[in-house]
Amino acid sequence: MSRFHNFIGGLIAKRNLILYLLILISELALIRFVSDIQPETQNWVEKAQQILHLHIPVDNFYGPGAAIMMIPFSLLSGTVYLANFIYLGLGTTAYWKLSESIQNSKLRALVLLALPTNFYLLWLINSSQDTVFEFCLLMWSSFFLVKKRFGVFAILAFLLCETRSGYWVYFLGISTFYFAREYFKHKKFAWRKLIAVYLLVLTSLFNFINYNSASPALEGGVTAYFSYTKYHYLALPKMDMDVFLSGPQGAFSSKYGPDIPPGSTPAQVNSIYQRAAIDSALTNRKETLLGWMQKFDSYLFDVQKVPHLPGAYVLNQADMTIKIVDERLSWQLVLGNFLYEIYRTVLLTSGLIAVGILFASWFFRVGRFKRDLKLLGLATPFIFGIVPGLLIYTETRFKVVSELLLVPLIAEIWSLAIVYRENRKTKA
Repeated sequence: MSRFHNFIGGLIAKRNLILYLLILISELALIRFVSDIQPETQNWVEKAQQILHLHIPVDNFYGPGAAIMMIPFSLLSGTVYLANFIYLGLGTTAYWKLSESIQNSKLRALVLLALPTNFYLLWLINSSQDTVFEFCLLMWSSFFLVKKRFGVFAILAFLLCETRSGYWVYFLGISTFYFAREYFKHKKFAWRKLIAVYLLVLTSLFNFINYNSASPALEGGVTAYFSYTKYHYLALPKMDMDVFLSGPQGAFSSKYGPDIPPGSTPAQVNSIYQRAAIDSALTNRKETLLGWMQKFDSYLFDVQKVPHLPGAYVLNQADMTIKIVDERLSWQLVLGNFLYEIYRTVLLTSGLIAVGILFASWFFRVGRFKRDLKLLGLATPFIFGIVPGLLIYTETRFKVVSELLLVPLIAEIWSLAIVYRENRKTKA
């Protein structure tokens, strides 16, 4: 009879998962219908075909991770956008499986509700060129991390790093942690745990041989320059920094930008922008400090989407004015920003309470938390993300996936606190 009950329970769980997937896929289809932005996953088709034909990609401006994931959809024309639905479904399945660790049914329902109500994340999954791949890879790599299947985690985390290079800090941090834990726990050097270091060295060597630069991606120099130009602090968190600084009289103009000699290779351009970023950071120290303060606040505490405003606002350094090019204020964008503000307000408030519960459990040595807390590893992508967020710059699109992983962790902490409180009442 117990096997029969387990079988029926499994069918019900699968039915609920299918229904959950249909809701999210329908929401993505609706966003696709109302969005005024064309999906950008198609940008990877050319590089995907180069890899498919065993050719080294002609450039490394972005890593090849997303292009590798696009290979199946580059074979047949007209199937490119199908990748958005498929990888949304795969990532959602991992998120569903993570939520199964939460004992309290009401809290688990809130966890599952967090994904379809995160309108901005789904908007990015529709329009961004890499968010849907990041979502899928981060959900599954985190699932295998908490399940302590380090080998599978490492494969997916490496592909994630090659999709968004900022995750190298996360991958290296987790790898180093496992190595250190093995040493302090068993007094032995588990060199295989340092796989992230080996992969980074091999990747850097490959890039140096083929692209004359060891950088994980050649967009790093431009991104760093964006983040440390003198007036970057004026843009964030209100305005899109890329647009704000890229006007005819902005930080990338011939008058105010670094000198790029004609015929420079991508690696040389990357180096020029990296040096310009360092020089600007050292020259404009007050602006750099203000920028770091804004990055820290935006990453942790700002409840609005960063940048707050849609549209184009451009700095003219010649006459020190800001031109409103396009406000792009549509109701769907304003409503999306409003919904995200509600979402992150709840996340931040409940998260701070969860941190308080966690510290209290450690201070009073409540063994149940240490024994039963299974999802603590879900905090690591967000925590390690602070490093590139401060060193380079932060926008919501760079952290919206990692902060989603905080939701099941927060719910698990709350759930364990409720169980512990009820047990104390029972004993009393």
